[in-house]
Amino acid sequence: MIKRILIALDPDDDTPVATQYAIALAKKFNASVTGLAIVDTSNIYPTGIMGEPDITHHARNLWEELNDESREIAKKLLDRFQETVERTGIRYTAIKKEGASYERIIEGMKYHDLLVVGRDSHFFYNEPKRETKTLAQVVKHGVSPTLVVMDRYKEVKKVLVAFDGSNPSARSLKGFVQLMPYGKELEIELLHVRDEDPDNENDESVLDYAEHYLKEHEFTNISKVSVTHKKPSEKILEHQKETGADLIILGAHAVSAIKRLTFGSNTHDLITQSDTPLFLSP
Repeated sequence: MIKRILIALDPDDDTPVATQYAIALAKKFNASVTGLAIVDTSNIYPTGIMGEPDITHHARNLWEELNDESREIAKKLLDRFQETVERTGIRYTAIKKEGASYERIIEGMKYHDLLVVGRDSHFFYNEPKRETKTLAQVVKHGVSPTLVVMDRYKEVKKVLVAFDGSNPSARSLKGFVQLMPYGKELEIELLHVRDEDPDNENDESVLDYAEHYLKEHEFTNISKVSVTHKKPSEKILEHQKETGADLIILGAHAVSAIKRLTFGSNTHDLITQSDTPLFLSP
């Protein structure tokens, strides 16, 4: 059951969508939401602060200016968050923290049931377009499930589970089942994308085990598909579009490279190309 939801706030366009998802879940479960704004001082602390006096003075002034700029952005994010949630009547907390963004988010996850975050969140308020590893670090090292949302809200009625029997995929499936964020009446499709090696004798049993687990938790509308494809992310995205799934569940460690600058990976494709939210557990 969900009782506390954490929203990582960022100036990007999908943060309002993350707030919308969190509010909908909070209403359903009579839960509270926490808006977290982070002044990432790890990003703006000057490397030249211990150099020559003039350089040190300039670096310190720059550091203070960037800090002040980031604090002002954090304040505006929290003001906007409070204005939005107050209209709904749900319980909420607004928090500003300073430090490394991924560390502060992970700390907050310890005391919340679910993190909701935008796909394009970067968390360096003074450099809003800079690519960061924050999302990957949060997903990989966090202690609660994460819902990564895109640029528009979708009511969740049909779920696609990308399941290969690995520990990460099993953790994400279990995290979803145990939180049960969208009830038991969902239409669920289990999808196993195999590579092009010879058939594995365990392929069918992998989906059978997952189906049995879901049925034990009273999910009844379940289908299974096992396919072969050389690029899993491509097939998952293709299948999502064909079926119209509103949410994709996949293993967290499969996205450990989400925000590394290693373009072309399957996981990077899923994050950057999917127009459907992703649910992941560490």
